[in-house]
Amino acid sequence: MKRISDSSFNQLIEVLDTFIVISLRLKIALKELLCEATYDKGCTILNFGEKQEIVWFLLDGLLREIRMNKLTLKKNTTWFWLPHHFVYTDPGFFSQQVSERAIEVTDYSKTVFISYFQWVTLKEDFKEVEVIMERIRGEHHRLRTEHALDMNNLSVQERYLDKEQVLNYLFARTQLNYIADFMGMAPDTLGRLRTRHLGKRKY
Repeated sequence: MKRISDSSFNQLIEVLDTFIVISLRLKIALKELLCEATYDKGCTILNFGEKQEIVWFLLDGLLREIRMNKLTLKKNTTWFWLPHHFVYTDPGFFSQQVSERAIEVTDYSKTVFISYFQWVTLKEDFKEVEVIMERIRGEHHRLRTEHALDMNNLSVQERYLDKEQVLNYLFARTQLNYIADFMGMAPDTLGRLRTRHLGKRKY
């Protein structure tokens, strides 16, 4: 863990500015509070039943959200975070309830983070912080809702083609079984689709 670098800070601000133009005062305050950290593949950064005390912004790498069935204890992948997204569970960081999900590092990852206490302090000092966070949460909710609808309404072929760019990123960094969970299809089905479409690229 170390203080945030200029390069990492600039990446974060570029994303935040897509939600609302950040004031200079807030930028200065943010830079004083933010830290960055790297995590090795296989590391769990949030456990089941743990309270999420910090929120991450992923600069590079890949993180996955894991759900565990309370009856069977079977685990499955419910979400992936790619670079330039904010990482939190719901319920979790914002409500400060214990998390029903775990977060695992599936490829060496670099993050920026802020603690819940620091976030609350910023909210008290800067009204725009609440607006930013609500827009971040709204965008995250939209992405997850659209994904759930696609999993219910699209054929496996349509799902694959719709998310092919994301799948290319995932296949280079994580296991077929995890991706199949996320895509709502059997591993064998996803494997066949992958082979078929990779084959088409060669011609």
